[in-house]
Amino acid sequence: MNEKGKMICISQFLKIGIVWILMVMAVTASAAESKVAPPQEEKLVPSDTELETMTVTAQKREEDVQDVPISMSILSDMFITDAGITDMKDLSFFTPNLYSQQVVNQNMMIIRGISSHSVALNTPVGLFVDDIGYPLTLMQNPDLLDIERVEVLRGPQGTLYGRNTEAGAVNIITKQPDNEAMGKVFVEPAFYDTPDQEVFSIRTGGAVSGPIVKDTLFFGVSGQYENSDGYTENIYDNDDKAAKIDHLNGQAKLRWKPSDPLDITMVLNGYENNDGYGYLRYIDGPAQSDRYKVNWDGNNEWTDKNNGQALRINYSGTAYNLVSITTRNDYSTDFINDGEFGPTVYPDQVFIFEDTVYSQELRFSSADETSPLTWIAGVYGFTEEVDAHAEYFGSTYITNYECDGFAVFGQGTYTIFDRLHLTAGLRYDYQEYEGEQTLNSIADPYGARFDHGEWLPKASVSYDINASAMAYATVARGMLAGGYDYGFASSSDTLVFKPEFTWNYETGLKTSWFDNKLTINAAVFYVEIEDKQVQEYLNGGPLRDITNAAKASSKGFELEMTARPVPGWQVFAGIGYADAQFEEWKSEQTSGEIIDFEGNNLTHAPEYTFNAGVQYNHPSGFFGRVDVTGLGDYYTDAKNTVKVDGYETVNLKFGFEGESFQVSLWCKNVFDEAYLTTKSYYFGGHTAQDGAPRIIGSTFIYRF
Repeated sequence: MNEKGKMICISQFLKIGIVWILMVMAVTASAAESKVAPPQEEKLVPSDTELETMTVTAQKREEDVQDVPISMSILSDMFITDAGITDMKDLSFFTPNLYSQQVVNQNMMIIRGISSHSVALNTPVGLFVDDIGYPLTLMQNPDLLDIERVEVLRGPQGTLYGRNTEAGAVNIITKQPDNEAMGKVFVEPAFYDTPDQEVFSIRTGGAVSGPIVKDTLFFGVSGQYENSDGYTENIYDNDDKAAKIDHLNGQAKLRWKPSDPLDITMVLNGYENNDGYGYLRYIDGPAQSDRYKVNWDGNNEWTDKNNGQALRINYSGTAYNLVSITTRNDYSTDFINDGEFGPTVYPDQVFIFEDTVYSQELRFSSADETSPLTWIAGVYGFTEEVDAHAEYFGSTYITNYECDGFAVFGQGTYTIFDRLHLTAGLRYDYQEYEGEQTLNSIADPYGARFDHGEWLPKASVSYDINASAMAYATVARGMLAGGYDYGFASSSDTLVFKPEFTWNYETGLKTSWFDNKLTINAAVFYVEIEDKQVQEYLNGGPLRDITNAAKASSKGFELEMTARPVPGWQVFAGIGYADAQFEEWKSEQTSGEIIDFEGNNLTHAPEYTFNAGVQYNHPSGFFGRVDVTGLGDYYTDAKNTVKVDGYETVNLKFGFEGESFQVSLWCKNVFDEAYLTTKSYYFGGHTAQDGAPRIIGSTFIYRF
């Protein structure tokens, strides 16, 4: 860190520290007078060295995470708060072999290196928030609000989750209201420390929940707001809000328990973001500009709106359990950006996407926990409407399509000798598409219909070596749905592409040591990818075409460790390695040259990701934490000619935890590591997006 950086760090910590010292004194005095005991569920000081047992619903039923034969990471509400995780991009840094591809508003999650093409709307990783699916790439970086836990499942989850989970799934579970009345408010001022200026940022919000009628009716309400001018400046017109941040999101829950067996929850959530799109700059060529400086003469607008609803009905019986989940998710985004990301006069690019999905799932499951057989079976149906408007390079594409689908599925586990668990599952997934596209250079619209029905099986064997160790092996098939090429098609023949599939072969070991003071989980995997969706540059045809022309594979491992070696200390680490490559693919280019892509890496597939950290909580209430995260190099093009260098960042945090409040000072990217999140060749140079600079801030949380 240079002298300027050191002085800025000291200056900002002093500014924020003085403010928070005054607030701590005021709140401490207030807390001393209060006779109401605060909720203890979020208290950060561990009472002993035993690790907390994590209950998950990855397999649609409650289980101890150490008993589930899936490579998975669980991030609790306390971990998310301690690590300063605010969205899915942050979360990916703490999860082995999960990478969030960040190209301004495209945030495709990639697990084990399994990525997709640049005009993909569907993604290889399913994202679900309280059972509400978020199917589009553009939706995969939501702000996190009132979180109970996040479950990251690696490997295909097609049997229980269906389409678009060929690489894995992420479940975000928010807090459920109950008889305990509680609330929380927080405020988080911070500064982006760019080379030329300090940019203020503020994030604030709160949550409250409790009973309306004891034991019967409960409510929960939460909200959050974030605002900043952003850390990018447009030097063309001296606009210091080129990458502004303006986020508002909220959620409401109403829970009704008319009787012991019946539990009904209604969830309403939504967000609205009005941000700047000015992130991409030239790092070479005639339009080159410096870090955090764009040079655009065109427009810069970006708006996201989303609202979702879910009705979940749980019936817990003596013979069976029943769950009904009804959801609706409505999303729209529009963004306008400079046509060539530089100062040359050129028409702007305009993109508008709208997506509305309705779904219904009905599940039955076994209720007898003492039986050697546990099972789950269900039916699922959905209908989806997508509208896409793409305007660039003088072409205007308007694409509309509908997709209807249904599935039947089941999975059962039979236990032999109390230690050997045999699991088999199967899903039949059917989808039907109908769509049409207009292109301004072609007189008549053109359309295409297609359908497909797929079997998605799973089989696993797990064995309890002893009470603290379990080994497993799994085989599963996953699917990434087909779709419509909204940006490059020119006829019915080039409008659609079909689904791609994965076969995942995995073996793993989950262990606990020293009276549950240490957990070490490991998995190794091999993934075969068939009918890989790829972009092909055609000679004499459209500029690009999306086809199912390739085969690929990914192989590697995940290793995670969590420990509480002595009272007050927590140590955690994780590493993931994925070698994701094309196995077969030859493609003719616009020049007529045929390129063989065999052995090339898949795009946006870092070879490794890692995180390591330690936290200490003193009995007095003071605490400190350090995290190191990083990832390896990756390519952004299938030819492997454009590489983004890997990077590592360090985060620091220290503070004080009282009975009803927490105050902390923190710094992300302490050493102001300069890194890129994407890079591509464009208009005679390479455009790239800078990673976030050093961020210095503080957080104050008050619980009641």
